[in-house]
Amino acid sequence: MASELRVNTLKDAAGNNSVAMQYVAEGSAKAWVQTASGAAPSGSLNISGVVDNSAGDYTASFSNNMANDDYSPTASKITGGANRDVGYQSIATSNIRFTSTTASAVEDATCFGTVHGDLA
Repeated sequence: MASELRVNTLKDAAGNNSVAMQYVAEGSAKAWVQTASGAAPSGSLNISGVVDNSAGDYTASFSNNMANDDYSPTASKITGGANRDVGYQSIATSNIRFTSTTASAVEDATCFGTVHGDLA
């Protein structure tokens, strides 16, 4: 039998630093990933795996699907000296495809992706 805890506000152990539940449920990232040049993710939340489609082109699959494809993704990367583009090629309820490459499609050393939205 599942338990349920209903609260309006969370506070730290000293009774300070309160936050309303709407910010906990609606304001937190629903998925994030850090991956490097086709390697397994070095950190993630709600990511079941990452496929390296080609140089700097990744598809990250969600462990728990998003409610719809109207979520807000953000991508970033660590760069050396070269100019790099980062962005999303497609978003779906079950995965997100992002790219981080130089003009010659060279993979970045480390790429990051974050998703804010509603889980299914």
